Amino acid sequence: MMEREWQEILRQYGQRVLVRRGEEQVSLRAFLQPVLEKGAPQQEPTPLGLGSRERFLYLGPPEQPLELDSFVQWQGREYRVQNTHKVGEGICPYWWAVLYPRDEVSP
Repeated sequence: MMEREWQEILRQYGQRVLVRRGEEQVSLRAFLQPVLEKGAPQQEPTPLGLGSRERFLYLGPPEQPLELDSFVQWQGREYRVQNTHKVGEGICPYWWAVLYPRDEVSP
């Protein structure tokens, strides 16, 4: 029962994202939200210039797995999966992940 409610919440309030796994692309609704760490800068210096430390929390539908080699496109940017796992099995399953921007560091 909770799974049906989760699907309805995603349908109504989730953001439209595109998940890419190899050649497969799936458009779906998920929640993405910045992860803000207290006292940690969003960018840090690297030998190649400023590098992004941005991280985003992803909560998505249980039927669309998010693997470490997946990419998520959202609001014109592409994100890599840092870590991911399926949670809530048997009650209200969903995919939980932490994403980071795919942007390459520019000098």
